[in-house]
Amino acid sequence: MTEPGNEDDAEAILSYLDEARSERARFCAMGRFSEADEAVLRALRHVLSVASPNITGPDLGNLVYVAGRPRPGAPRTLYVPRQPVPAKRLTATCALMLVNRGCEPKTAVDMADGALFSYKWDDMGTFWYAVTTMVYAGEADLARAHLERAVAHSGWLASPVPYSLLTVLRGRAAALRGEPAAARQLFESVLERGAVPQFAEVTVAWAVAALVDLGDIDSASTLLRVHRFDRNLDNVVDRAEVFAARGGLYQALGRSQLAYEDYLACGRELTGLGVTNPAVIAWRSQAALCAAAMGRLTLAFSLAQEELVQARRWGVPQTVGTALRAVAHLAEEGRDVELLREAIGLLRKNQSGAKSVLMRAQYELGVKLSFRGQSEEGRAALRESLDTAISIGSKVWADRVDDAIRRWAVASAVEKLTVREAKVANLAKAGSGNKEIAAHLKLANSTVEFHLSNVYRKLGISGRDELRSIMVPLL
Repeated sequence: MTEPGNEDDAEAILSYLDEARSERARFCAMGRFSEADEAVLRALRHVLSVASPNITGPDLGNLVYVAGRPRPGAPRTLYVPRQPVPAKRLTATCALMLVNRGCEPKTAVDMADGALFSYKWDDMGTFWYAVTTMVYAGEADLARAHLERAVAHSGWLASPVPYSLLTVLRGRAAALRGEPAAARQLFESVLERGAVPQFAEVTVAWAVAALVDLGDIDSASTLLRVHRFDRNLDNVVDRAEVFAARGGLYQALGRSQLAYEDYLACGRELTGLGVTNPAVIAWRSQAALCAAAMGRLTLAFSLAQEELVQARRWGVPQTVGTALRAVAHLAEEGRDVELLREAIGLLRKNQSGAKSVLMRAQYELGVKLSFRGQSEEGRAALRESLDTAISIGSKVWADRVDDAIRRWAVASAVEKLTVREAKVANLAKAGSGNKEIAAHLKLANSTVEFHLSNVYRKLGISGRDELRSIMVPLL
């Protein structure tokens, strides 16, 4: 790329930035992520050194992946105040690159915090990149402090774009702190007021995810449908976030195949943009759980192990704990419980904030222990899951866990499933009908019905709906 030399030649600078985007995309397509980052940094260093008043935040869009990123060519009248992009944008961008690549979380947080030192509210992109970095690095308290300082800066709430940016970012931080009820309120306030285009897609996606965490599946389905995200997403800019949210909804509905496809689509989007860190979106572990539910255990194991490797490289407890939870479901009996306990310990560590994942892991541990006749330990884990569900404001999950505690209140209430019964139950949970299960396992229809009857009797449930509510691979 040839650097433009005239600081007043905005057209040449914009053309130079387009070249940087193309070069980044080319390197990412080849998996040469370090070179992609260097191409972007080289362009940013030059453009920010020129400091042309004709270059504003949206012109730097798509140089680095971030959900809700500015769109090049967006109407400039929306972006206020109109000032040259400050040099601190480079520091915040470098921090976000470390996040996307999943390396050096402490360095990334230090850079993000430095970018907001003596922040003059002159570039919303710098603020968005820096706080996003802190959130994905597990620094919830630091992110909250900067967000509270922004709320106190009343000038930011007076215009549509700053209001949307700040409220959506507060919602995302709340969700990742384990406060989906608070996140829901913030996202709904933006949607009611009318989110500006830059943040509209992520607002819907993150609101759907918060609703799923709360167990409000009907509201999540309605929101997705109203915004037409229940169909082809070719024209959606923030596709990765929408795919992940829709995958989570399908997963909660027991539609494992559709959820699996969406998680893989999310992964393709992120990988193509050079994002390998599961802290951004844990798509591999979720796809692994879906694959396991469909009986594709080898594929599930590969996805879960790959995420665990990336999570350990990042080293943030909540990211590692999330990956371990998926690996636990694919481990042999005994080892699975050990890994779930380890995951729960990490998800609790330093109040990591991943409370919705913690709640699920505690529930899954309780169910597994109950199935194996360890009723007292199982009830203890379920009670912990109930406490977590109450703490995040999820009445649906609290009721679900409470039902499980009452259903398996006595040790004899749960009989261990046979391997065949577990396979039949998992396929039924994933949405397969009796004929499909029979064909998949090469059994007679009557044999499938017999196994399902045993499953319902042993688990103390009445049918498929309650079976789906257990939400644990029964292996």
